[in-house]
Order: sequence, then C-alpha cells, then structure tokens
Amino acid sequence: MLNRNRITSFRYDFKQIMEKYKIEASVATSVIASVTAKSSNISMQAAADYVDEQERAGVFSKEATDEIYDLLDRFSKLR
Repeated sequence: MLNRNRITSFRYDFKQIMEKYKIEASVATSVIASVTAKSSNISMQAAADYVDEQERAGVFSKEATDEIYDLLDRFSKLR
C-alpha cells in the first residue's frame, strides 16, 4: 500500500516523471490520480498493473514505466 503520510511527495515526484517524458498534462493528471487511488486503496500490484497497461497502450515509454515502478517501490509501506 501507498504510504499516505507521504502522498504529497509521491504526487509531486510522479508529476516530475510525467513532465520529464513530456506526457500531456490532461493524460498525466488522469494517470497520477488512477495510480494514487489504486496504490492507496487496492494494492501496489494493482497500480503497477495499471502502469503496465498504460505503457502497452502507448501512453508512455518503457523508461517512464521503470521510473514509475521505482517510485511505487520508494513510497510503499512494505519493501
């Protein structure tokens, strides 16, 4: 699960990744919200699966996906 005490930092870092890979703002906002909700309410695996789906749909590159996986790992309660 996502460490909710650090959710603001998580969103900020996530937004930085989206900006680095030049993901359109409206798409980035939606992806960030979905990943935050899934990682907070369901599981980190559900969030990672969603990120993987978005990569296959062409929303972002493999490099962005790898950075998002690292971000999820850094902000999870269990490591």
